[in-house]
Amino acid sequence: MKFNQLTKASMAALVLAGGLATAQAAPHEDPAIATMDGVSGQSTAAKTCPVGFFRVGTNLCMTGALGPDSFANAMAVCQSLGGSVANYGAWRYRILFGDGVGAPVGWWLGPITADDTALFVNSTDTGNFDGETSRFDSRSYACTRG
Repeated sequence: MKFNQLTKASMAALVLAGGLATAQAAPHEDPAIATMDGVSGQSTAAKTCPVGFFRVGTNLCMTGALGPDSFANAMAVCQSLGGSVANYGAWRYRILFGDGVGAPVGWWLGPITADDTALFVNSTDTGNFDGETSRFDSRSYACTRG
């Protein structure tokens, strides 16, 4: 598995951002939960993401771009980070409840769907962006932790 310079720089920035967020937590606050003020003025619990991940909405953590790798290697990388390859549901959640960013065309979408095939992003249509391809292709991906 190879990481290009942009991927390494992105991960370094995420690690730094994660460290700064942890350092700024209140001393008596549970480090795994932060509070966000909603539009209605009510507070909602928001997940604090581990180093290397950023928060999407209140309940999902995602990495930046990783890879390219085969689907099997993408799964292994994400599992080593305590997560999984971002799937259709995670990207849909990000579109609806996060920053609105959709899955980049060509990325792995997880999971394996049949013998030697896996899902990937084949369209910018936010309602139908999944397709099947060989799991041996080399593609970029993101990992999630929910």
